[in-house]
Amino acid sequence: MMRFDPWKCPECGDDAEGTLETVPGLALLIIDPDGTADYAGETQMDWDGQRTILDDEGRVTLQCPSGHQWRAFVKEEPDPLTQEQDDEP
Repeated sequence: MMRFDPWKCPECGDDAEGTLETVPGLALLIIDPDGTADYAGETQMDWDGQRTILDDEGRVTLQCPSGHQWRAFVKEEPDPLTQEQDDEP
C-alpha cells in the first residue's frame, strides 16, 4: 500500500487517478533490401518493464481525471492484512 503527499490535485481538488509511468517498447521496422527503413506502425510493449517515474527528490507525478499533473512524495505502507498474517507465530 502507498500514501501520497499530496494525493489531491492542487488545481481542482480531485483525488489522483494514477501515476506517470514509463513502459519500454520495441518499435518494429520494415527494412528494404537497399537498407532504407520505415516504422511498421506497431510497437511491442514490455509490460513487465513498467516503472513509475521518480524525480531527483523521489517524488512521483500524479494525475487527476481532469489531466492536471503534480509532484507528490510517496510512502510505502504495510498492507494491514499481510502484516497480521506475518505477525502470527
